[in-house]
Amino acid sequence: MQTKKITLNGIKHQVYFWGKENKPKLFFLHGWLDTGASFQFVCDELQKDFFCIAPDLRGYGKSAHTSNPLGYFFYEYIADIACLFDYFSSQKPVRLVGHSLGGHLASMYAGTYPHRLSHLANLEGFGVTDHSESEAPLKLRQWLESKTGKGFHIYPSREAFALRLVANNPRLTLDRAKKITPFLCKKMKGGYQMAADFKHRMPNPHLFQMNQIIPFWEAISAKCLLLMGESTEMRAWIKTHHSLKEEITRRLKHFPKGSPLVTLKGCGHMMHLEKPKELAQIILDFVKD
Repeated sequence: MQTKKITLNGIKHQVYFWGKENKPKLFFLHGWLDTGASFQFVCDELQKDFFCIAPDLRGYGKSAHTSNPLGYFFYEYIADIACLFDYFSSQKPVRLVGHSLGGHLASMYAGTYPHRLSHLANLEGFGVTDHSESEAPLKLRQWLESKTGKGFHIYPSREAFALRLVANNPRLTLDRAKKITPFLCKKMKGGYQMAADFKHRMPNPHLFQMNQIIPFWEAISAKCLLLMGESTEMRAWIKTHHSLKEEITRRLKHFPKGSPLVTLKGCGHMMHLEKPKELAQIILDFVKD
């Protein structure tokens, strides 16, 4: 794995690379409080065929934090992604894999610039909470009154940090946790702390509503693949009177016709850490077409 710092919209981003530059490019976007480096185990399997590129989104991992005390705003990430693709692939359509938040970002970018993507693999990035209009005053008030707090918990060692990752996700092996820990945490007085900006914990003042998101999905022209874990945690943030299966089926109808939904067995939401070899093979079969 190689790394490089590049500036996108005034923010220095850390970008990770696997493979040789003469191979076709394959981009990855990580989820909330994650890092581009967590795709290491998937990209280890794919680097023979692709030049894999995965940034830390602004305020995550080793990328710079915003100086704005009001926090981060969703469309800033998409603006950064647009710059990233112009930087690395200004002429050719992009192959893109997005997990969770990264999948949501990827899908909205794909609907905004349909001609810029050839392939889109969305890993549980379609589990957006559908807020009602009545929630708007409360969400705005929560954001205005939010306190950033003292920051994330400090752990005495990197090993203690890695053990916490495993405690949060028993499907994650300690060996993999130890390998991604240096990219997820930073050294502080008294130990190690999550490297991400604590302002990501601030409540978001914006409403996300399906009637506003669906038009982006329906505008996608790229070949699409939708993936979910067999033991997905999406139920926790998809609020619906339907069953989870019914709600997901309803949403996926708005992606390009014929887009398959693949369920990866033996894993939950963090499929790229839990079943990287199996996931890599699915992605390889998809993007090589």
